[in-house]
Amino acid sequence: MLAKEKILSLGKKQNGIITTKMVSDKGLSRKALSQLENEEKIIRVERGVYVMDFGYVDDYFLLQHRFPQGIFSHETALYLLGYSDRVPLQIQMTFPLGFNTLRAKDAGIQPIISTQDVEAGITSIERSGGTTVNVFEIERTLIDLLKPKYEADKEQLIPALKQYVRSKDKNVTKLMDYARMFNMEKKVLQYLEVLL
Repeated sequence: MLAKEKILSLGKKQNGIITTKMVSDKGLSRKALSQLENEEKIIRVERGVYVMDFGYVDDYFLLQHRFPQGIFSHETALYLLGYSDRVPLQIQMTFPLGFNTLRAKDAGIQPIISTQDVEAGITSIERSGGTTVNVFEIERTLIDLLKPKYEADKEQLIPALKQYVRSKDKNVTKLMDYARMFNMEKKVLQYLEVLL
């Protein structure tokens, strides 16, 4: 099987999405990607991301590809996790300390720098089209939104907290573990006393 055929086969398995990283990881030639693009069998949607005619790539996947060290967080995480039906006006991503935020800001992202435990609570969710993005799980997201240095949109936070408390999937132990990790126990307990 030729490199181009292998790349197209790989794309079919990935819901029509091909990245240069996927091609390199399989030991295939990047030159074959250029040839497929010239033959109009794939379309370049962004540097390093190609799509076949039946594929679909959403903006969240493209931002995750462009900023792999970022994790969707705060109100954006509420939306991606299904705890808000409001599409974020500005996408929030959390980055590790030392990340240069200039490119993220230019891409329309509100970058949030985490000074501690940026790895805690990361989960992957599947988007339409079969792509995946990294987002903080709901318990970590709620704690982040309650932090005093972040001015959360209360019109999104309160309904999300109520939905979480009513959810059969809630994990109050995990929520409190994050509250302890970020020194937020007192504040979280105040909210839970009212909502539970």
